[in-house]
Amino acid sequence: MDIPPSVSGASEPMKIKFPLCATAITAGVLIVGSVGASSAEAKVTSSSFASLGAAAKPAASVTDAAGNLFTLNEGDNTISKITPAGTVTRVFSSLGAGVSPQSMTIDPLGNLYVSCAGTDSVTRVSPSGATIKYWSYDGVGSMPRGITSDAGGNVFVANYANSTIMKIAATGAVYPAFARLDPADYTYGLATDASGNIYAADTATDRISKISATGAVTEAFAQLPKDAHPVYVAVDSHGDVYSANSAGNVAKFASNGSVIDTNIMSAPGPSKPDNLMLDPYGDLFIADEFTNQITAVDPNGGDAGIIASLPTGSLARAEAISGSIVYAPDYITGDVQRSDLRPAMSTAGLKTSIRRASRTSMAVTADGFEPLYAVSMGSLPPGLDLDAQTGRISGSPTTVGTYTFDILTMNHWGGSSPQHEVITVTP
Repeated sequence: MDIPPSVSGASEPMKIKFPLCATAITAGVLIVGSVGASSAEAKVTSSSFASLGAAAKPAASVTDAAGNLFTLNEGDNTISKITPAGTVTRVFSSLGAGVSPQSMTIDPLGNLYVSCAGTDSVTRVSPSGATIKYWSYDGVGSMPRGITSDAGGNVFVANYANSTIMKIAATGAVYPAFARLDPADYTYGLATDASGNIYAADTATDRISKISATGAVTEAFAQLPKDAHPVYVAVDSHGDVYSANSAGNVAKFASNGSVIDTNIMSAPGPSKPDNLMLDPYGDLFIADEFTNQITAVDPNGGDAGIIASLPTGSLARAEAISGSIVYAPDYITGDVQRSDLRPAMSTAGLKTSIRRASRTSMAVTADGFEPLYAVSMGSLPPGLDLDAQTGRISGSPTTVGTYTFDILTMNHWGGSSPQHEVITVTP
């Protein structure tokens, strides 16, 4: 269920990559220090966004450049479209009976491609919803599963039954055996990197294969432990490769295939990672079927946090990201949850008095994933500092007077509006 990293949402996130570090701001001066990794519930604003109905059974989803969400529904073999405003076109495309849709990707022009194991074919759906069945045919019994696209508009399909990779060029030309892998691989998920290389999750042989843009195959590009059974794969802008494994872990490999981490941080306890997503900053989002949660992991070894939790009895399978918005359709109910990673102030502006030289501790708080706090205008009373990591103002004020200042909160998905604060220091 590949979400191409090149596909972004309608709202362009900020171009600043804020470090995951402890910071303190004194009269507007930023002081940076290191922080250890942690895993916690992120204060992300989530809400029920739309409903597809229990018959839909959304199994995959993608977003387009305008921020529209498309879900692939295996319950009734349809594709649904949901606009950023929440308007639902329940049957945007009907794929037909017996197709057994597996996965979906989107090209730079907004065309959708669906791998159909029941008909050993790929269906193409235009941005207007025009549906062309058998856009390509993979051969009897090929069982296409994983599908992905690159920045050039080429589409690649993993045929699970015969471990071949089919290419559909941006021109429409079809190459049924673009790459042949070990027949024992039973290839599932696919992903592409910025150079056009393809990475394949070889479920049965516990490895990741790499296929060049010209079709040259490197079997066992990355080797996993026995019985890891990789299912999904993702590649970040640095060429690091991630695999979600049926054994219950997510592994990370360097661009040369060497192991970086065999168990990327995720929610504690038993897990079954069912989807991997990357944003433009390299943050990894892991959807888990067992916990029904989505965890965000910083690529530099920083914080990890749960950004979305579906209700008990749900099944998380079809997550997608668009700009700062993460969508989590529930396979059981068809309800779609929307989580916004951008921060927003959650406490009212301060208007308080404190005595000079008294020990002071107060806080402003914000929703959003890993917000940092800053004084954007004015200044704190001398002797007080703002901790940019926690939003806590502390210290002992030294000078009597009334101090007005604005605080805003930010992360690399966006920032809040400044909030006006007033602290009066009395004798």
